[in-house]
Amino acid sequence: MKRRASSSGYKGMLIDSEGVKHGYLVEGVFEESREEFDDFVITPTFFNAHTHLGDSIAKDPPYLELKSMVGPEGYKFRVLSSNSAEDLKKALIHEVEIAKKSGTTVFLDFRESGIDGLKIVEGVSGVIALGRPRSVEEAEKMVCKGFAMSSARDHDLELLFGIRKIAKKKGILFAIHAGEVDCEDVEIAVELNPDFVVHMNMCEKFLGSFIEAGIPIVSCIRSNFFFDVANPRVYRKLSDYEKWLLGTDNAMLFNPSMLEEMHFSSIVVKNDFAVFRASINGYKIFGEKLGVKNGYVVFKKDWKLKNSRDLISTIVRRVSESDIEAIVDSNSLTCGKV
Repeated sequence: MKRRASSSGYKGMLIDSEGVKHGYLVEGVFEESREEFDDFVITPTFFNAHTHLGDSIAKDPPYLELKSMVGPEGYKFRVLSSNSAEDLKKALIHEVEIAKKSGTTVFLDFRESGIDGLKIVEGVSGVIALGRPRSVEEAEKMVCKGFAMSSARDHDLELLFGIRKIAKKKGILFAIHAGEVDCEDVEIAVELNPDFVVHMNMCEKFLGSFIEAGIPIVSCIRSNFFFDVANPRVYRKLSDYEKWLLGTDNAMLFNPSMLEEMHFSSIVVKNDFAVFRASINGYKIFGEKLGVKNGYVVFKKDWKLKNSRDLISTIVRRVSESDIEAIVDSNSLTCGKV
């Protein structure tokens, strides 16, 4: 049942990347108090920094290698092209609703199929559409928060640099996949100076190029393991980077829930605070430019958080939807009683 956030307040401890505060969460605003409360544990809502939500029309496909699954003309694109825009949107909305019930309220969604791909997510709350123009002319016409390209090896380089130039002119984001399987597409990605880059799991030697330039890097750890391109050493190195983020990648493979991504990532990274920060970092890094802000997840203390020696670790490793008392989505100003 949905109700206005103003109809009830929660007192407890707010845990975020800055530390712990005690106070009241009322009408979607956390008000700090000198008195120490521990009735509930409150965190920011989670930010999924990389999704392909349209893929949810074909959940749990056969095990294929990366190129056969998501490369140009691969399994994914054959499935997408064989379904109507209406069916794609219904599947996408359903997957977003699933993720929102576990506290993920914003999704940076990489949209394929040019302008037509953007139409599929129109009006879907929490989904920030980043388009993939098929020409410079289409890029000029697109109305979106940014452009999001696949590997440089998939595109004409003149087109890539033309789209990058348009993104700068429009003042919108430009993102690109790089370093997912090797280093061959990374030098072009560095030259493009993107606003963020996705993956880099298989190109450790160029990580410094992005880190030194202050360019955010998004890891999709479950997806990398699915395709046998995981690199725990890179994730652990990135865990020290303040502009590291997490995403869930293709919705055909996994739910776009950051709680689920954190559970898996914690085992690999072995730095629970870094994993937690990476799941909310999008608000700090992109929030102002995208016009979104974090809401709050209110966790009960009497279920999986009971007997916790470290609340962040317990949230990262084991809490689930059953531990959530309410989700306050600041962007829609509603409070969902779970």
